[in-house]
This record gives sequence, structure tokens and C-alpha cells, in this order.
Amino acid sequence: MSKRTIRNLIVHHSVSHWGDGETIMGWHTSPKPRGNGWKAPGYHVVICNGYPNYAAWSKREPVAAANGRVDRIWPEDKISNGCRYANADSLHVCLIGDLDKCAPTERQTAKLVDLLAFWCKKYGLDPSSAIFGHGEMQRRVGRESYFKSCPGANVEMDAVRAAVAETLSLKEVC
Repeated sequence: MSKRTIRNLIVHHSVSHWGDGETIMGWHTSPKPRGNGWKAPGYHVVICNGYPNYAAWSKREPVAAANGRVDRIWPEDKISNGCRYANADSLHVCLIGDLDKCAPTERQTAKLVDLLAFWCKKYGLDPSSAIFGHGEMQRRVGRESYFKSCPGANVEMDAVRAAVAETLSLKEVC
């Protein structure tokens, strides 16, 4: 099997208030009507917000260990279903939360920046030209009418790109 060339890193939000990698995998790959019926999930990595399941969310009882937890749900050498027309050369990460309504947690943001910096170093990518929000990428590949704000109005992609660039310049990325 040939190695994929990675050119883009695409950031998403789940638009759900709760969930984790296992939940997302189920939503994406379970047969319809329970899931989307996809052969592959939409993301390679999910970054949790502290509410790994509906029970925690409904009681508003966050699970500290789940806040910022990184769940790797799909191998990087396999194509996921995260962004129409832009999957073959992309890796996808999803922040759990409806980030149009609330901001990601500080731990989610820190883990996102660390993950993107790791991927930039691993694949030799420039954060200023390789990191996109899902909505940005959809418009970039010709879907100008794509209206979703993914990864949400509370995720400023220019700030994410700048934080990744700063991380790469300040420390060794593991």
C-alpha cells in the first residue's frame, strides 16, 4: 500500500454537546437509520470536551479525564469522510461541542494546537497554508455556497494557525 501525501489539516466540530471517539465512530459508521452508514468516519481524531456521553451532559457533570482527551479513531494512512472533495490528501480532527453556541474548552484548544503542530512537523506542513476549518476548505474546493461555519463561530481559525506556528517555533514537537 502506498503512503498518502498529506497536504491539508481540517478542523471540525461535532455540533453535539457530548460525545467521544467511540460515539462519533458509531454515528458515522453504523447502518442507517441509527448512523450515516459510512465505511469510514469523518475524522481521524476526536478531542473531547468533558462530556463523553449523554448521561454526563444531561446531569451537567463533566468528567475531568475526558476534557481534552484525544481519541484517535481512524488511521492516518486511511482516507476519512470529513470534507467532500478534499479527503484524499487531508487529515481531519473534530472538537466535541456545538462551537457556534459555546467555545471549546481550554484543554480542547491546547490539545488541538498540539495535535496540529505535531501533524505539521510530521508531514512538513506550513500551518499558515495547510490548516483549514471545514467551512474554509469546502469553499476552497469550489463549494462557494457552503454556509456552515464549521468548526463553529467560536473557533477563530487565524488564531489557531498562529498558535500552531508559535508552538512550532518555540518548542520541540513530540
